[in-house]
Amino acid sequence: MIREMLGIAEGILQDLHNDHSEVYSLLETIRDCTVPAERMRLFTEMKGKLLPHLQAEQEVLYQRLQGGKSEEARRFSHEGTSEHEAAERQVEKMSQLGTATGDRWEGELKVLIDLIDHHVDEEESTGFSCARDEFSTNQLSAMREEFRTRKAQIGTGVA
Repeated sequence: MIREMLGIAEGILQDLHNDHSEVYSLLETIRDCTVPAERMRLFTEMKGKLLPHLQAEQEVLYQRLQGGKSEEARRFSHEGTSEHEAAERQVEKMSQLGTATGDRWEGELKVLIDLIDHHVDEEESTGFSCARDEFSTNQLSAMREEFRTRKAQIGTGVA
């Protein structure tokens, strides 16, 4: 019951929550890091976790929500898709800056943190609620396995 109140459930929703926590922790560590080489290493690690997560989540959960029964689920999936695209563009923009130092990089990191923070808050409330309404526990469990497999496949091709 507590897990449901927190917006967390078994299956894919638990995996998504775990990934969100891991990426957000990395972002905080990057923000607080003062050693440029270590900051870039952490950014590369975060990127390697975030991008496969976004793509697999899009394919496994969001595409299904787009065909959902409720208008709320469909609307949420479209908004979430746009937020995924914005986060991917932001990561690419930061990657092209070349160095993880300076006011510009700091500003772009703040934008990325804000994007991720907003997206996760909305997803773990509205999105998780929509998913629980649209899918059975068994479906969410099957989606977890599909998500894990797809994320691993994508992760091998993302640097």
